[in-house]
Amino acid sequence: MKEECGKCKKSLQVSSCHGCEQRFCAEHVREHRQELTQQLQHIIANYHDFENEFNSDDLLRPYFSRIERWERESILTVQRSAERARNDLCQIHEQLKSNFKSSIDRISMDIEHVRQANDYTEIDLKKWRKQLKQLQHVLKSSFTEDMIDDSQSSIPMIQVVDKNHAQTSDGSDLPPRLKFDRGFGKIRLSSNKQIVKCTGSHWNGSTICCNTLYVSGIHKIRFHINQMGKQNPFFGIVSTLEDANPWNRKTPFAYGWWKIPWDREKPTEDTSIQAGDEMTLTINCTNNEIELENHRTNQYTFERVTYEKCPFPWKIAIVLYSPGDSISIVS
Repeated sequence: MKEECGKCKKSLQVSSCHGCEQRFCAEHVREHRQELTQQLQHIIANYHDFENEFNSDDLLRPYFSRIERWERESILTVQRSAERARNDLCQIHEQLKSNFKSSIDRISMDIEHVRQANDYTEIDLKKWRKQLKQLQHVLKSSFTEDMIDDSQSSIPMIQVVDKNHAQTSDGSDLPPRLKFDRGFGKIRLSSNKQIVKCTGSHWNGSTICCNTLYVSGIHKIRFHINQMGKQNPFFGIVSTLEDANPWNRKTPFAYGWWKIPWDREKPTEDTSIQAGDEMTLTINCTNNEIELENHRTNQYTFERVTYEKCPFPWKIAIVLYSPGDSISIVS
């Protein structure tokens, strides 16, 4: 059956493209494949350019320059401050030496006078001892630890802030509080996006993600289960390189749990999850691990994440199943 070609608009035998869902005649289907090939080559070239960019030392050079400039300026500032402090200390010392010299000279003259005359008693000795102790006390109290005040430093210490530890999904800096973000299924969020509620049944549950992406570091996120039905909520992660719904057939590699696994060696321990529980999900990008802890039962479990199946960046995924299920972010 002949149909219209999407390029030449002629009625001919056509082939369908499952990507753009257009139909092309034999001539233009080849042309379309050539266009796709060129686009693919362009993407490959862009990836190579990106790889060369982050592997190049040129990326760090301006930041090293800033650190070195700060180092030079800070050293100069410290040296100037140290020189001022040395000068101040010398002035204090010279002033004390001048004050002490006049007192010591006077006392020395008195002592020499009575010594030559051999005219002194215990009263004179006691007086000179007392005067010496007074001078020693003045000297000791003039030079103490707190005369050097290093708490007024005006040099801010430089540091490197790793913004890749956690970012919002739009690439901006991490907000003061984590928020729920994109959802699938029957989901309703509170006005501050700190509380999520399932509003109806969905064939494979309703998924909510958070707005923060994780690529490095260790992060602990605490949730409170406000309400839940017969089936436990799912706590875990998915890769942002895939669809956000962990149960979509195209993204089978979600990591997480519906419950704390039962330990055969500890059959009496409570591994249940119920309304009112607070759960902490730990995302350890350093060791490619995640951990879930129930604070009511003091039970926890962890799992290694296979990077090839769930590449960075990661984001939190929570699945709710029953109408009324509700979870809030604590911290």
